[in-house]
Amino acid sequence: MPVDELTALGQKMRQARKNAGLTQQELSDQSHVSVKQIANIEKGKMNPSYLILRALARVLHISLDTLINPDISLDDERATQMKLLYSNCPSEMKESLLHHTQETAKELTELSRKLESF
Repeated sequence: MPVDELTALGQKMRQARKNAGLTQQELSDQSHVSVKQIANIEKGKMNPSYLILRALARVLHISLDTLINPDISLDDERATQMKLLYSNCPSEMKESLLHHTQETAKELTELSRKLESF
């Protein structure tokens, strides 16, 4: 990976870690990736393996695509986050999550229509 892509990866990972409210040590403890490796990735000094990226993405609840694709759109990233929420949900709760998400989407659509009429 070119240096500028490693820098972009590091920035995305740092932001995802901060968004998750984790320190490097906490991310290390949960992902079983060393703090030194995490720090080097975040600084753009390390080209991590697929296994390391996968372990980090799982803990950070983001897709690998979000980490490695600097051009991913915000909509695509959010759609991926929705998919991850669903896939990480216990199987016995997936139907409930889907139902509540659909109901929330309907309510937001109706609210949006009402606001547009003002």
